[in-house]
Amino acid sequence: MPLPTVVIAQNDPSIVRELVHELDLHFARVAVAESVMELRTFLLLHVVRLAVLDLEMVTLNEVHQLMRTFSNLTIVCTHRTPDEPMWMAALKTGAVEFCHPMDISAILCASRKGTRHHVPVAAKIFGSDLAMPRVGFSASD
Repeated sequence: MPLPTVVIAQNDPSIVRELVHELDLHFARVAVAESVMELRTFLLLHVVRLAVLDLEMVTLNEVHQLMRTFSNLTIVCTHRTPDEPMWMAALKTGAVEFCHPMDISAILCASRKGTRHHVPVAAKIFGSDLAMPRVGFSASD
C-alpha cells in the first residue's frame, strides 16, 4: 500500500523546510500550499490524507469548510503560540490535533489516528458541543 500524501499550508519558510524534511520520511509526497486557494486546488486534484494547516494562514472557518468538503481528510492545525482556547476552537472545527508547527510527533500521531477519530474522544472529555462544529464563526471566537 503506498504511503499517503500530506499538504502543508504554512507562511514561515524555515518551518516549511523543516516540516517537509521531517514529513518526507513518513509520506509518499509532501506538498506545500502558499495560499488557501492553492490548498483547495491541490485538495481537489490529489488524494490527500493529511493537511497541516497554520492558523495564521488558514482561518478556523476555512478549516471547518475543508472538513465539510473533504470528509476523508485529517487536519492538524498549528500555530506558533498554541493555547487552550485555540486548541478547543480547532477541535470544534473538526481538526484532530492542534499543536506547535514543529511538534512532529503530535503531527505524526494525529496522522495515524485517521479522519475524525480524535473528535469523538475529545467530545466525551470536554462536552458534546465538540462533535458539532458551529458554522460562521471567526478565529477570535
